[in-house]
Amino acid sequence: MRMRPLLIAALLTSLACAAFAQTTPEELAGALQAAARSGDAAAYQKLLHSEGTFAVEGPNFAADLDRVPQPSAVFRFSEVAVEGDQARANLNLSWERQPEQVSRVSLPVTLFKAGAVWRYGGEALRTLPAGEYSLLALDVSGLPLRAAAIAPLLSRAAERVRDTLGLKVPNAATIKVYPNMTVLSASVALSMQPVGGWNEPGESIKLVLPGSANPDQELLRVLSHEFTHLSVSGAAGQRRDKRIPWWLHEGLADFVARAYWTPGAAESRRERVAGYAKGDWMPLSDLTDFNAVPESRWKYVYAQGLGLVEFLAETKGKQASVKLALAFAEVGEADGAARALGFDSFADLETQVRAWLVMRGSSVAISSDTAEAESR
Repeated sequence: MRMRPLLIAALLTSLACAAFAQTTPEELAGALQAAARSGDAAAYQKLLHSEGTFAVEGPNFAADLDRVPQPSAVFRFSEVAVEGDQARANLNLSWERQPEQVSRVSLPVTLFKAGAVWRYGGEALRTLPAGEYSLLALDVSGLPLRAAAIAPLLSRAAERVRDTLGLKVPNAATIKVYPNMTVLSASVALSMQPVGGWNEPGESIKLVLPGSANPDQELLRVLSHEFTHLSVSGAAGQRRDKRIPWWLHEGLADFVARAYWTPGAAESRRERVAGYAKGDWMPLSDLTDFNAVPESRWKYVYAQGLGLVEFLAETKGKQASVKLALAFAEVGEADGAARALGFDSFADLETQVRAWLVMRGSSVAISSDTAEAESR
């Protein structure tokens, strides 16, 4: 016997309402899992206790589930400790970011109770002294103590942004520290490959403590990169910042952070973008939206974005790329933004960039050959 459509709709509505009546942490975990598996962003958001930057981070996490559902995701809470209308627990989360490649994390989280209903409040973080900034570390053994070393570097990274682009890092900047890239990425989007640093408008900066021989240099690189994102978005203004293409965001961030690159890393990037400009160039119009760019093309975003910013710095002045970003934020389209800098169109700008990068690559190669010959 077939059910009538109205009866089916009524049953689905009833089930949805029941899903949001999570009266125990276990029921909350089950509801989070169901929403993740079905890619139901609206259902996931209704399970959140929004406060601070998590008010933006939680919905953005949900939006990623809408784009890329996680049918194999498993949410489990363990070691739940309830105290009044709050609880702390370990979230044991597993999912397949790629088919047959299971990712697993375990991290401390917070839960909040409103009446009889439990809500998810994100990671359990410990606040660290950081002057005008807000510095937090995931509350796992040893991490807050090690993360405290970041505090003195924050003003130095902010000065680098100001000196390079003339932009001020907002005093309210929030930095969250994670123990590894998988945990960091799991707090951002389950579909995303592990990353060591992250920032989106309205969110906190997220980073991982480096294990390199020169951790301060690596931290300054990451902080100045992410502070640039924060500053550019702040200068553009809420909502208008979404009009700035991803490749330009990354180009500006790397333009600031390259001060902390090794000579080898800088040379490698210049060689790579020169090769792209000669014949493997990806149209910048295809690198505009982070969510639409396949991971295999991320390398073009960073290399070509920086190449364009360096071209503008050389031909129009160090802060010309900021002007371009603000023009994108103002007019919302590429040709109008390019004309604000005196180009006939965005195609004209892109053509000049490629020619300049090829020429620069050739001059670097000639200089290297000459130096090698002279050393013999």
